[in-house]
Amino acid sequence: MKKTSIQNPVGTNLFLVLLILLICISCNDKNVEDLNPMEGVWELSHFYHLENGDTLITDTAKVQHKIYLNGYVIWNTDPAPDSSEWHGYGTYTYKNDTVIEILTSMSKSMKSDNNKYVIPIEHNNNSYKQVNTYRNNDTIYQNIEIYKKID
Repeated sequence: MKKTSIQNPVGTNLFLVLLILLICISCNDKNVEDLNPMEGVWELSHFYHLENGDTLITDTAKVQHKIYLNGYVIWNTDPAPDSSEWHGYGTYTYKNDTVIEILTSMSKSMKSDNNKYVIPIEHNNNSYKQVNTYRNNDTIYQNIEIYKKID
């Protein structure tokens, strides 16, 4: 007696289509944890300098850029009126709306015993705001920088 096999082309085709679809989805699917809203090129749009909550300086013409890429950060700005340079390079992490920058190379004007900067971040679509707070004696200063994403 001859055995005959019954083929199911519809079932085989459906299996292949589902397998290809699963492969495509897994290749294009990024985990939410992998998405880092800091990655990219940013341009400063607004700068505010506050002393004890009072705004001393508002500047929308200041030129400054930051690039966050693969765990590295680099930033630069136009020289200050006294010709001092301001730039930095190092590594960064982003977690819980906080960026931690550890600068390994920086302008002479930034040299200090502290090369770690913990910066609270607020995101709004293609922009973010960072607030740097520091003290000098009894005075609390804040630099508020608002960046827009350019790439």
